Amino acid sequence: MSPEQTACEGTQDLKAFERRLTEVIQCLQPATYRWRIVLLVVSVCVAAGAGQWLMDPTTRVVPLTQSLSNHPFFLIATILLVFIFLMGVHKRVIAASIITSRTRDVLCDFNMSCDDTGKLILKPRPMSIT
Repeated sequence: MSPEQTACEGTQDLKAFERRLTEVIQCLQPATYRWRIVLLVVSVCVAAGAGQWLMDPTTRVVPLTQSLSNHPFFLIATILLVFIFLMGVHKRVIAASIITSRTRDVLCDFNMSCDDTGKLILKPRPMSIT
């Protein structure tokens, strides 16, 4: 095998890796966007419910369970927020950045990196001191 063939295969491998990485990141973007919207909506519902709950004058005089049963919107929104966090929404919201971060860690050993879209960045070879 000649050095030209080896270099050509290496570039083809890098291009294939880059295409696959960008494809994976692009496929994650719509799901990430949807999970961000879900998290935002549920957080706003909890904040609005908490505002109503705290502004209610009867909250101070009735027991906690009675106060929460008087405000089912806040109770349901809070339970939903806890549930989606237990299901891992915080990881789904940043899934693409988790993948790019881990890929950067691996590519660092090969004097490469990648941007947030998955495009490879070739770094110059380190100069050897002799």
